Amino acid sequence: MKKNKYYGMNVQFNGLCVDFGRVSLNKKKETLCGDYYTIIEREQDHVLVLSDGLGSGVKANILSTLTAKMLSTMVSRHLPLEEAVRAVAKTLPICSVRQMAYSTFTVLDIKDGVANLSQFDNPDAILIRDGKAFDYPFSVIKIDEKEIHQSSFALQEEDMLILMSDGVTNAGMGKTTDGGWGRPDVIRFCQNKYRPQMTAQEMAGDIAAASVDLNLNETDDDITVVVLRFRKPQKVNLMIGPPRHANEDEKYLKSFFESEGMHVVCGGTTAKFAARYLGKELKTIQDSSLNDVPARSRLEGVELVTEGLLTMERLLEYCEEVSENMLFFNELHKKKDAAAYLGRMLFETATEVRIFYGNAINPDHEKLNISPEHKEELVEELAAHLRNAGKKVSIGMWAV
Repeated sequence: MKKNKYYGMNVQFNGLCVDFGRVSLNKKKETLCGDYYTIIEREQDHVLVLSDGLGSGVKANILSTLTAKMLSTMVSRHLPLEEAVRAVAKTLPICSVRQMAYSTFTVLDIKDGVANLSQFDNPDAILIRDGKAFDYPFSVIKIDEKEIHQSSFALQEEDMLILMSDGVTNAGMGKTTDGGWGRPDVIRFCQNKYRPQMTAQEMAGDIAAASVDLNLNETDDDITVVVLRFRKPQKVNLMIGPPRHANEDEKYLKSFFESEGMHVVCGGTTAKFAARYLGKELKTIQDSSLNDVPARSRLEGVELVTEGLLTMERLLEYCEEVSENMLFFNELHKKKDAAAYLGRMLFETATEVRIFYGNAINPDHEKLNISPEHKEELVEELAAHLRNAGKKVSIGMWAV
């Protein structure tokens, strides 16, 4: 399984934004994935192209990468699809074994809340609306013998759009299914799994994991699933440490608690600091200390309270594991330690994260030779992971 960046789209329309999820798994014994997707965003035009190259490994990766990058660039510059497809066909290298250049594609172009789909030989995208598969209209055009399905439909709140390569619909072929999983079966699976507020990454992980299961715990082909869920924005404010200078405490706390959205406090000293300001009692949640991660706490006016440094370090370990293996997200979702709770709040619930970073000197950290610079590095690393996940992130530095 290859190491991938996990990044999303910054689409906004009619008060909605995109919750983005994806899993991409290499065919067994291959170091490169034959599937590739890319995103180009220009003002109000958001283009995603998913391509699956002929065969697997290096050759397939070259074909799919060229196809996705060329199509996304040309479509985002408003070239007619016919011109773009013909330009790609002329550019692709010929496979020396099969004597052909072949790569499937799904082009998704979102403009002003309307999804425009052009699909060639990938399984047709699945649209889940109100928990059921929605049969969006499509027409068929031919470009140089390529039969392309074209669709255009308005997106609605909580719509979930699922794109995939044929590694999903062919799953289990010759093992647990006669002719593969098949799109109708994938649709039934998605409908059964769907629940209100389900995240895009959960759905992507569930589909990919089921594909691997049907292959008897193997990847008999490259498997890629990309899921977009259209939802209302949710801001999460994350407080990490009191400000460096005590004369800024009042301003810092007032700014944090008056900020729109949910509120999360990370750090034992920081939690006491916030509790004093709110005039509320801070209570440890019994039996919530798990896997060497300190317990969570409860504080009225705050959605989540965790310990600081150890929890942050564990969360970053989880982020690295997800980067190495996107299916680890499925396991992370089951974990009950404070780092997992914090991760779900930031990576699932939030569309925008505002970090209030104080970096006040902590005597306990000094005794352990933990420098303010190290804590700042952890915050920057977390922000980078969040941005890679398609989150809008800002850091308010109160550390100078």
